[in-house]
Amino acid sequence: MAATSNAFSSTNLGSQGRDDDLGDFFNKLDLHEEEFDDVVVEEEAPELLEEIRWVALARVQTMQNFSQSAFYKDMRAAWNCSQVVRFRPIGPNLFVVQVYCLGDWDRIMGQGPWLFRNMAVLLVPYDGFTNAEEVPIDYMPIWLQIHKLPDGYCRHDLIVKLLRSAGEVLETRLNGNSRGDYVRVRVKHDIRKPLTKFVSIVKGETHKVYAVRYEKLARFCSACGIIGHGHKE
Repeated sequence: MAATSNAFSSTNLGSQGRDDDLGDFFNKLDLHEEEFDDVVVEEEAPELLEEIRWVALARVQTMQNFSQSAFYKDMRAAWNCSQVVRFRPIGPNLFVVQVYCLGDWDRIMGQGPWLFRNMAVLLVPYDGFTNAEEVPIDYMPIWLQIHKLPDGYCRHDLIVKLLRSAGEVLETRLNGNSRGDYVRVRVKHDIRKPLTKFVSIVKGETHKVYAVRYEKLARFCSACGIIGHGHKE
């Protein structure tokens, strides 16, 4: 006899199919206020705070399939954390990541950009309560270099203006490179926007253009300049 199917039964549908099925189910319910028996959760409860401490969402910025186990292995090696790192997949390229000490947290969240097989890995803090699919993951820190910029223009305030299309400036290093012909700047890049290829300055009647190069750059499209796919994709 065939198994009975209803709104509560488990199927072989993908996650999108399950979400649609549940959405239809709740839409058909005629719910009344007196039917709710809500559980009140105190976010300040010590046991909850301990469980959701040092938790982040990680997304691999790609449209290609990849091995989750290889991702875990490569990121653990790249981060080189002093304590265990736990991963939990919640989507095709979306993961919950948890570490267990402040030093490891500062490293994975502050020392990027991180790459997995030349694909960008984006990280954002996660509160453990919000629906993960609703958390925007649109930015990545990245180092860039402005080459041949004259000393008179090597000022933080001017560099911020020059890179206004590249993203929020997080840090500038005007000195200290071995060649001495570029300045290094760390920016918060919006991966929905194309990479900045150059900056330009007009002084008097002189118009100068200076090349921008990126360090540890993930796969990007040479046609549109967006990180996350190649031009053939």
